[in-house]
Amino acid sequence: MMHHFLGVDVGGTNTRLLLMDDAGNFSGYRKVATAGWAQHGDPLAALGDLIAGCRQDRPLAQVMLGLPGILSRDRTAVLSLPFIPALDGRPVAALLAELLGVPVRMDKDVNHLLWWDLQQLSALPQVAVGLYLGTGMGNSLWLDGDFYHGAHGAAGELGHIPWPGHQGACPCGKRGCVESLTSGHWLTGWARQNAAATPFAQLFERHGEHPELRHFVERLAQAIAIEMNILDPQRLILGGGVIAMAGFPLARLEQQIRRHLRGPQPAQGLAISVSRITDETGCKGACLAARRHFQPTREHRQ
Repeated sequence: MMHHFLGVDVGGTNTRLLLMDDAGNFSGYRKVATAGWAQHGDPLAALGDLIAGCRQDRPLAQVMLGLPGILSRDRTAVLSLPFIPALDGRPVAALLAELLGVPVRMDKDVNHLLWWDLQQLSALPQVAVGLYLGTGMGNSLWLDGDFYHGAHGAAGELGHIPWPGHQGACPCGKRGCVESLTSGHWLTGWARQNAAATPFAQLFERHGEHPELRHFVERLAQAIAIEMNILDPQRLILGGGVIAMAGFPLARLEQQIRRHLRGPQPAQGLAISVSRITDETGCKGACLAARRHFQPTREHRQ
């Protein structure tokens, strides 16, 4: 019997859905506005309806959700999802499974990005880190052959380490977080004040040598180096919309990361590569994660 897996990548702006069969063939990609279901009176039921509409009459073996928030360590409940607070504190996976009649799992969306990127390597590393810089700072930790969630499910919040001397407000509700100085959100504000006539996509092409943008890259390098010196991974994968911007100084970023690394290790042993993220990467990674965790029931095995 052919199994089908549905990957759901929930973002603040868009929700993306994709089907995959046992052989790894993808189909049925769909992108919808997250507000279309998240602002519904019952967002969980609306999400269930959205997923049900993407089944294409195929029996689903498992659904995997990728969410940009804090999840419980066992990945059964949402602890904090700022743009859909109605889901906070709820056992979302179990409730959706009940609505759909299909097993549902969930994880941080950034873990699905890293899982896709790790699958593109010739061999899985034992220790790897993904840093995906978009509106915020996504951070995924692959330690000793599995994703690391921490004692409470909140591991990998690199963007929320306190930055010395900084007291600016962060969207997380705290003050002084490095993400409030080193993210797409900060870049948008800087561009509005300093380069309003420049299309955002060309910001680094036209203004990459501006001292404040050079400091932006240096802050990013220092934050990443802190984590590299603590975890000593074999590989660092850099990705996200900011990293992919035209003219982004990748070579300078790598040079500055390495300048802050402890020698001889991890300075000499760390491999750094760049993710080639597309619109579909998050839900592709979710599909692969669904297949990875799938445990056939007697019904599926018959």
